[in-house]
Amino acid sequence: MSLSSRSCGLCLRKAGRCGALSETVAATARAALVTGATLASAFALVSRASAANWDFNPRIEAGGMYNDNYRMAQSGTPKTPAYGSLVEAEVAMRLLNPRADISIIPQIRSSFLPDDHQDQSTDGFLSLNGSYRTQKATYGGVAEYRNETVLSSELLSADFPGVSLGQVVGVQSGRVTIRNRRSLERLAPTMTYDLTPRRHLHLDVEYTNVSYSRNLVQQVGFRDFYGAVGLQLDHTQRSNFTVRGIYAQFQPDGSPNKTNRYGIAGQWDAKPTTTMQSYVRVGVDALRAQTTVEGIVSSTAFVGGAGASWTYQVSQYVVDALRDLSPSATGAVVKHDELRFRMVRAWKPLFSTVVGARVVRVRGASQTQLGIQGSDYAAASVAGTYQFTRNYRIQGEYDFTWQRFQGERYAAGNSIGISIIYQPLSRFQPIPEFNAIPTEKPR
Repeated sequence: MSLSSRSCGLCLRKAGRCGALSETVAATARAALVTGATLASAFALVSRASAANWDFNPRIEAGGMYNDNYRMAQSGTPKTPAYGSLVEAEVAMRLLNPRADISIIPQIRSSFLPDDHQDQSTDGFLSLNGSYRTQKATYGGVAEYRNETVLSSELLSADFPGVSLGQVVGVQSGRVTIRNRRSLERLAPTMTYDLTPRRHLHLDVEYTNVSYSRNLVQQVGFRDFYGAVGLQLDHTQRSNFTVRGIYAQFQPDGSPNKTNRYGIAGQWDAKPTTTMQSYVRVGVDALRAQTTVEGIVSSTAFVGGAGASWTYQVSQYVVDALRDLSPSATGAVVKHDELRFRMVRAWKPLFSTVVGARVVRVRGASQTQLGIQGSDYAAASVAGTYQFTRNYRIQGEYDFTWQRFQGERYAAGNSIGISIIYQPLSRFQPIPEFNAIPTEKPR
């Protein structure tokens, strides 16, 4: 469990829990190899930029936590309570100029559990986000590497940090009762080209490679490719409509089975006021899965979503409901239904809170597919932060997590934590709790 979220510095969920420091060093080295080509291309674009344009923003967090059901044991079975200390450190490096915006963030998370050494962790992360603008086009993308325990990767945080309106966060299985580690490599370039002042072409590609230390029944590594072509028509300065065609291919590790997905969707984006933005999306996806038991399995699923965010001077509210198909660690493409809510509020100049909640329902994309166990998941959190000096703040959080797999008993856990965070103010993000909240229009 982590004591802060990416968006608000207030989440306990994502701290790592197994491994050693040497494991993290190796993970970070591997991350450098995975993202090396992308980094080289990005730096080539800004090679003439002055070093003074770079902003270095370190962040160090240290604190303690307690969880009454650390491994999410089902009701009626022995639980594993855990308490201990957590440390998280990162150095966010950002270059911002009239054409380029590039961020590089290496990060390490580590925990010490005196009564549960087997669940201790040291996890490594490396991410690159960037965009480059020309007169008629914008190029961007994300390159990411994560090496972490499944306690960090498989349980979704209640306040969905860094997630935009309409964005599905998949690939999790929810299984954390067995100790395991996950590695994730993700590359997602994008391009927007202005055909005319009111018509824009969008190209999106994403490749994800997930592997586990041990492939289990509900934790299977996979490779997933996703591509989308969209045409955006600006209706007014505050609204637009986009039609997208998509193709995706899912391939689980150690199996000849694969799933091809074809789809089309229409999305209406609007910003009716200076404080509100919203979207409505409707589409249909066709799946064609090759299985060793049933042969070729075909199915059709309706997808879509609707959501809105309201951003004021001292608060933000986000509500989102969506259905989509996504790759998963269960070894197949699944149907993902989700409802989520977040409220961020600054009650005083130095005191702010975050309240988050999400409910997720996962089912097999086709009723004829075998071995796909559905699950229901719910999480809620309440967190508060007090900035007592320019560079230091204290934060605390309570989290509740509940999940149930079809045919099994439910599992529930409670956790609390408190930590001290050192983070100097950034030139680009002078208020860390608020400026990191994603308020951009979803693509």
